Amino acid sequence: MRIFSDENLEVIHRPGSSPYLLVTFNEMEMKANGSRFWAQRFCEKADISALGFISRRPNWFPAASVVKAVEAAAPILRAAPERILYGHSQGGYAALRYRGRFNASVAIAFCPQVSIDPKVAPFDGRFARHFSPDLHANMGIAPDHAAGRAYLFFDPFHAVDHRHAARIATLQERTHLVPVHMTGHGTVRAFTGTERALSLIEACRGDDLRGLRALARAARVVAPMRPYQIAVTAIARHPAWADRFHARFGSSFSPVERANFLYLRANRHIRDGELATARTMLVDAMTCQPENAGFAGRLAELDGRIARSRRADGTALS
Repeated sequence: MRIFSDENLEVIHRPGSSPYLLVTFNEMEMKANGSRFWAQRFCEKADISALGFISRRPNWFPAASVVKAVEAAAPILRAAPERILYGHSQGGYAALRYRGRFNASVAIAFCPQVSIDPKVAPFDGRFARHFSPDLHANMGIAPDHAAGRAYLFFDPFHAVDHRHAARIATLQERTHLVPVHMTGHGTVRAFTGTERALSLIEACRGDDLRGLRALARAARVVAPMRPYQIAVTAIARHPAWADRFHARFGSSFSPVERANFLYLRANRHIRDGELATARTMLVDAMTCQPENAGFAGRLAELDGRIARSRRADGTALS
């Protein structure tokens, strides 16, 4: 049942039999449609009591709307003394940003951002286009936002997510970092499945750090994105190994993963002066994602460089 809606977000309540209320926040690809919320299927399968906060666009849950939504949900929150916040990326940010607002017992965040304000996080340009000074004034995660305990899951090999995690841990007390290696920005996908997700929540409820780390180790081994992440990580220092890994496992990559690998590998070829090989890879990447303007721009830039090289030496590149 929808209990709140405004221009930025909506909130859906799902009654259940769990001893806690799970408050979920969606990642940016999911948008409100009046009837669904992030982690809804999981909550239905496990009969979990839930409040689903869903953004209407990638807006990082503006505080003014969240305050109004929490007021609307006050009777439900009062009836649930144990509140667990749960989210990924922009949703992970919200789970940490509002843990005090909800007086949460536990916050579970996957790959969150400390902020999308370019002045606060100049090392991360992925989401800067969604930052609005009017909407996001003072949006950064701060010490006074903390309540209960928080568990932050991230991939240490993802340099940008790692920096966000480290910053957040210094700002908020009782925030435990849980590394899940070779899962990239999709760490939450390593914990899909009702049984695994329930185990994760129960370990966080019990503050079982040893159990959480064991669960993370087991989850990463079978994580669907692991082969892709290993191949991408190897490009920087071991490109030949990345090629071998791609040759062996590339057929299992999703179209997005394949396009990203080809793009990143092409950039390494450009750095190494192997322009013709790089061009072939960029063309293949565009075949996977023809609508990607970034790929097209990089190809145009490379073609210009190749043309200048040919004019300079009068020979065709092999």
